[in-house]
Amino acid sequence: MLHQKGALTLNEISTQGEIWKKTLQIIDQKQQEIISWFLKEGFNQLVFIGAGSSFNAAVVCSRFFLDLTGVSSSCFPSSELFYGLRLPFEERKKTLAVFFSRSGASSETIWAMQKLNKHPNVKNLLITPSTSGEACSYADKLLTLDFAAEESAVETRVYTASILAFKYLTSFLMKNMTLYNELRALPDKFQFKKYQTETQRITAVKPTNILVIGNGMFYGHAKEGAALITKMAAIPSVTDYANQIRYGGAAHATQNTLTIIFASESMRKAEGFITGELAATKSHRLILCENADQRLGNSDFVVELKSGLSEQVRDLLMITVIQELAFYMSIQKAYNADKPKNVPACVTWKEPYFNK
Repeated sequence: MLHQKGALTLNEISTQGEIWKKTLQIIDQKQQEIISWFLKEGFNQLVFIGAGSSFNAAVVCSRFFLDLTGVSSSCFPSSELFYGLRLPFEERKKTLAVFFSRSGASSETIWAMQKLNKHPNVKNLLITPSTSGEACSYADKLLTLDFAAEESAVETRVYTASILAFKYLTSFLMKNMTLYNELRALPDKFQFKKYQTETQRITAVKPTNILVIGNGMFYGHAKEGAALITKMAAIPSVTDYANQIRYGGAAHATQNTLTIIFASESMRKAEGFITGELAATKSHRLILCENADQRLGNSDFVVELKSGLSEQVRDLLMITVIQELAFYMSIQKAYNADKPKNVPACVTWKEPYFNK
């Protein structure tokens, strides 16, 4: 299999269960040090930062942390931190900047970390599989997930492992045993083969464009899902919030469109209403959910997880379904998911392309 197109990507998607187990193990070893530091510093707000897929991970973790703790939390692309005239958060508060970076070498992330290093009220925590990237040298605390490192240009298991690492740290910080136990159970809930038949069946739609919908924490995953499909299968894909679709977000939807809905518990009624409205566009509709019910309305495809996990945890299972779908879409189009066009594994600049 390793000689075939996309074999690296397929391996990185299918081995996430084992990677997640190792992620939990490394957090078990590091959590006391990091939590003690966190409490000693007395942070009043968290800012989540990344570039590309790492920014999508930041979007997920920002909303997760806010919903769970009520602590002020926001997220920004690395470039917004470096190029903005002012920092896009309250500078007078003691701030933890949580950086995500697959390579540890993305120029904009390095520059953002350098800038925040100079701020007296900000400390940097970096979550990365890199052990030698330049960004590591600007972290006040470093959480290295080197076992999750990828060879493919497309980020998959680093994305999920990074989010899992932060969520698991949060369970210790908040002394939330329910969250802790669910995250401990997560790796054994990952079943790559469980969704193979369904994801391959969905590819028969052969969509010309894709709309991915998510609310709250799921919006970050929707962004990542759209990016994955665009990168792997070269199918134009966009993201929106469910209710925002009513403001023209589905203007491009036709019978050749595949609409993917990340179904939540908190906004299920609204998501079901929008799913029903999308029927008028004649687009194909795929719903990802824990359990389907009448609130979600009718759709062409439904993937039910039946994981028994809360949505604060099962979201990581949902995004793996989209990873798998994106991969099989690339196979259908005879593309190489390992080396998609115009998708560098790391974005670097020789120097800032406009003033700091």
